[in-house]
Amino acid sequence: MLAYWQSGTRDVSINEICRKANVSKPGLYREFGNEDGLMTAVLLAYLKAVLIPLLEILQSERPFHQVLDELIIFIAEEPSEQQVPKGCLMVKMRESSMLLGQETQSQIAKSHKEILGMYEAWIQRCKDNESFRSDMTSTFAAVYIDAQLTNALAQLARGDDRAMVKSILETSLSVFR
Repeated sequence: MLAYWQSGTRDVSINEICRKANVSKPGLYREFGNEDGLMTAVLLAYLKAVLIPLLEILQSERPFHQVLDELIIFIAEEPSEQQVPKGCLMVKMRESSMLLGQETQSQIAKSHKEILGMYEAWIQRCKDNESFRSDMTSTFAAVYIDAQLTNALAQLARGDDRAMVKSILETSLSVFR
């Protein structure tokens, strides 16, 4: 997972993954079928690790603006683990999805839809408790927030200045203030 996250999905060979994981190529193919199966498994493992903290933030009963501030920190602050690569593997895979296998493309689309659903459910709860006071539909607000967070993660993956990325993200999400 880290190899794809650090170097991107197209810059890591199966041979390199086998070497880093200390497994044989036939063993890898027995386990995953092909490179597409491996990438799908990597994406699912990544999402399991990353979506749990995101889901905890979004399922909070705190007011909309407090959760929005937590999302900004979650995305833009320096990770506590120094070994964590920059950016987001899901964003990197979405940006290069046309170069990936069909199974991985399908999983990316499914996972993205689930993430949008999590944002939408959070926004709807905030509308219901009146902490979200915009006339935007929950769907539009979810897509907008996702677009801003995705852009920030892509900027971080490119190595853009973290403080600048955070400022841009705060500005883009200020439409909700």
